[in-house]
This record gives sequence, structure tokens and C-alpha cells, in this order.
Amino acid sequence: MIRHPFSVPCLLAEDALEAISFDRGTLWLVAGFLLLGWVLARMTISRKKKAIQQRGESRETQRRLDSQVKTALPLSDAPIETQRWQVAMFDLQRELTGDLDTRIAVVQNLIRQADQRIAVLQELERRQQAG
Repeated sequence: MIRHPFSVPCLLAEDALEAISFDRGTLWLVAGFLLLGWVLARMTISRKKKAIQQRGESRETQRRLDSQVKTALPLSDAPIETQRWQVAMFDLQRELTGDLDTRIAVVQNLIRQADQRIAVLQELERRQQAG
């Protein structure tokens, strides 16, 4: 029998397909595994994207915090209305501190004078009792 040279590979391919033939259950199982693999790959990719995005945001936030210059005066980079309010509060603080310091000095002076008069009265009372 004379065979065509290409007929042998065709028979081998048919035999291979018959050996690999799947039933429906096996096909559904393979499809399920493929779907599960695809879902897991998408979840992994999205998680990595989120992590990269969060790292970028945290770097941006850190860069902003590092770029802010700390000054001796609080609110020095605040809006002008806030700075005016701050100046007014400093002036009020200075005025009230001056008033309180003056009143404290007056009260201390009065207490010193009262102590001196008490001492004089005690001395007079002692002399009167001794005399």
C-alpha cells in the first residue's frame, strides 16, 4: 500500500486529539481554574498599583512637610487677616502684661507700707505696755 507522505502525521494528530479529548466536567474545571487565575492576577496587579500610588502620595506629603520652613513666629505664613489679628493679640498681651505688672508693683508697695506701719504700731504697743 502506497501512502501519501502527509497522511501519517494526520493520523498521529487524530490519535493525539482522541487521547486528549475532555468531557464537559473537565472543560468546566479548566475554565474555572483559568478564571480563578485571571481574578487573582487582577487583584495582585490592582494591589500593587494601590501600593505604588500610596507610596507616591506619602512621598508627596513628606516633601511638602519638609519644604515648609519653620519660623520663630507662629502663623507667619498665614493670611494677612490672621496676621493682623495676631499682631492685635500681641499688642493686647503687652498692654495687659504692663497693667498687671504695674498693679503688682503697687500692691507690693502697699503691703510693704502696711508691714512698716504694723511694725511701728507693735513697737508703740510694746512701749506702752512696758511704760
